[in-house]
Amino acid sequence: MQAPLINRRAILGAAAIGLVLPTRLMAGQLPSVEEVAFDPEIPVLGNPEGDVTIVEYTDYQCPYCKLSYIEMMKVMAEDPGIRVVMRDWPIFGQVSRNAALLTLAANSQGRYAEAFHILMTNRERLSFKRTAQLLQEVGVDMELARREIATRGDSFVGILSRTEAQAKAFELPGTPGFLIGTALYKRGMTADDFRKAVAAARAAARA
Repeated sequence: MQAPLINRRAILGAAAIGLVLPTRLMAGQLPSVEEVAFDPEIPVLGNPEGDVTIVEYTDYQCPYCKLSYIEMMKVMAEDPGIRVVMRDWPIFGQVSRNAALLTLAANSQGRYAEAFHILMTNRERLSFKRTAQLLQEVGVDMELARREIATRGDSFVGILSRTEAQAKAFELPGTPGFLIGTALYKRGMTADDFRKAVAAARAAARA
């Protein structure tokens, strides 16, 4: 079954405006930018040396996350200075959690970006079987991925636990949520939103 189409206007109506939080982040009252954007156990998309990092709290079954991801990809194609960190927050149950674990496990096979992309652009209802089929399509060895989860499960679960704790500390109402520079956005975003947020992050870094 295809997921319902969500348009750009629906994204903008999803939640409140971005909240700039540099003082609270630096004061230690919330997770730091370093903790959120530079977790050494989470793979990086885009330019690893980019001057602006977009962090997205996401779930593979969240339609707003999927549309925001497509919008973000447009901006990444235009701007080579963007570094992206996807923080899996599987709020839609075990199917989402399974997808998150398998995608993280795909990193050791050099297939993280492909795994993430195919799951985020999937238009059909996700299931355990569908997840496996999609990942196999982009070259993920499912037996190897499951074996890695069995042996490195504590590490992957730790990533998900840290992400959930951060999302709750930021009081995100759900997915998606974004940290761009030191600005927190508790809603879906269009390509133009991303452009403005990235420009604001660069301006703040120069100030």
